[in-house]
Amino acid sequence: MRKILEFLGRHWGVVASLVAIAAGGAALAVSPHMRQRADAASRAALAWAGLMESSTDTGKVFWCPMHPQIKSNKENAVCPICNMALVELEGGVVAPPQHLTLTAQQIQQAGVVTQPVLRRDLVRVLDTTGRIDYDERRLKKITSWVRGKNRIEELHVNFMGQQVEQGEPLAELYSPELLVAQQEYLSALTALSGSSVRGMQTALLESARQKLRYQGLTEAQIEELRESRQPQDRIPIEAPIGGTVVRRHIQEGQYVSEGDVLFEVADLSTLWLFADVYEDELPLVEEGTSVELSVSNRPGETFMGTVAFIDPMVRPATRTVPVRIDVENREGKLLPGMFAEVRLRHEFPSMLAVPEHAVLWSGQRSVVIEKAGEGAFRPTEVRTGQKWLHDTSAKETTSVGFGEGRVRYHEVLEGLAPGDEVVTAGAFLLNSESQFQSVLAKMLPPESERATLEEVLGEPLASRVRDTLDAYFQLSATLAEDEIQYVDPRLDALAGAATALAQSAAGADAGDLARDARNFRDLMVELSASPVQDARDARTRFGKISHQLTRLLEKHGGNTLYGDELHQFECGMAKVGYERWLWWSPEIHNPYMGQKMLTCGKRLETLEP
Repeated sequence: MRKILEFLGRHWGVVASLVAIAAGGAALAVSPHMRQRADAASRAALAWAGLMESSTDTGKVFWCPMHPQIKSNKENAVCPICNMALVELEGGVVAPPQHLTLTAQQIQQAGVVTQPVLRRDLVRVLDTTGRIDYDERRLKKITSWVRGKNRIEELHVNFMGQQVEQGEPLAELYSPELLVAQQEYLSALTALSGSSVRGMQTALLESARQKLRYQGLTEAQIEELRESRQPQDRIPIEAPIGGTVVRRHIQEGQYVSEGDVLFEVADLSTLWLFADVYEDELPLVEEGTSVELSVSNRPGETFMGTVAFIDPMVRPATRTVPVRIDVENREGKLLPGMFAEVRLRHEFPSMLAVPEHAVLWSGQRSVVIEKAGEGAFRPTEVRTGQKWLHDTSAKETTSVGFGEGRVRYHEVLEGLAPGDEVVTAGAFLLNSESQFQSVLAKMLPPESERATLEEVLGEPLASRVRDTLDAYFQLSATLAEDEIQYVDPRLDALAGAATALAQSAAGADAGDLARDARNFRDLMVELSASPVQDARDARTRFGKISHQLTRLLEKHGGNTLYGDELHQFECGMAKVGYERWLWWSPEIHNPYMGQKMLTCGKRLETLEP
């Protein structure tokens, strides 16, 4: 009795709970069978607490096959959870189960779907933005070739945008020097016809003819002068190509000099599109790559283009490479200066891949749930390569399409072979099962191995990174609240935090971090140098900032914050060239859509730029 009282004094809380459970179970036992189970459970609970000497200590270890965490060194003990008799454990260590076994009914209720791992022809889609401009090969500047001061006597093109044909007169130019040159040519013609010294006169005639060419006359105009023998006091300025007059630099009656630009004529049947591609995506872009684009004034309509040139230099401020795309415009629906949404595609033939939903991200490792037999599943660690790829075996293979919800895939480099079956639906439900957590436990690093940001970077640099994140979060909150008028000071604050981080990293000789911090500072200095024009401009800048900051964090300690102090989201509705953002909590506050769609988006499983 004294022993029981001493135990009650030391563990009164545990005993109270156990007694309450036992009493409650007995009260609910309304049938002999249930009374028997309740009585067994209460006795097992008391025995587990050491209040009932029902088991004998044999020095062996016993465990519950249904609940492997339950262990005891007492023979004839029962599991306090399921009331199952404990069995002897060989070796004294409870190994985590290697498989999760489910009945057909459980598989159906969980919505588990498996799919074989196959080699697929996949395509990676890159979304960015661009600006339409003239094709410089089809843009002609028409200048005055006539020497001296000359007067625009008559204009045939009176407004910009007028369509002209090749050879059509644009204006007429009065030139005293041209009259003199024509008289010299006619005199040389007369002298040649009446001279016996033809060699010298022929040379003089050719010299006079060449002078007319220098004054801007065409061969047809010179021949007309030779036939008519009447000098013209005006010289017509003709269009060298057919197209649209995009610039007119003169007025009627204006005096111009040799070399002055008179008109600019452009053939708009082909245009150039300049798009920016981040340097880490550059290997996916090649000359000849197929491109789709859309413009805001043609909703639902797409236009095709082809990558024609990739700039050989990376812009240091944005870490992007300009790409020039040739776009057909025979119907004239596109105009220079338009803003366009651009989608490029890069094809990967015969690649071993699994659907994106089949991959579970643990933060440091990638795991798929593999079918190990009828009703049996096991976790398999995989190494992935290219991500977010689309299957080209869909019905429409010539067009990527904007806003299409096709299944995306991840390339598998190691861990699976063709024909293996993986769970493609219901994987997260399996992952959440308590029994299955013990299966996955062996795949995940112990909690003690998780480093902190301070341990990775050191206290001074970690403090600067947190200051930068705080300034970024304030900018994100401002956009989520649609307070565009406060974006400029938020950009300035983030630029200041980025500058402090770059200075600290440079002073600490932090290697790659110093370089990446400097690049982020340069981007912030560029984006904060001019005031934002509107909400779209502000969110476009925010997208560039998010991409660069995420790349910095992904490489330098940001994963230590992920899921605790840092979360990443993606919005498929954002059309600013980048659709992800970072936030300090798991709640969605969409900075790209603002108050009209504040909770639009999804949270990502791993930190990815």
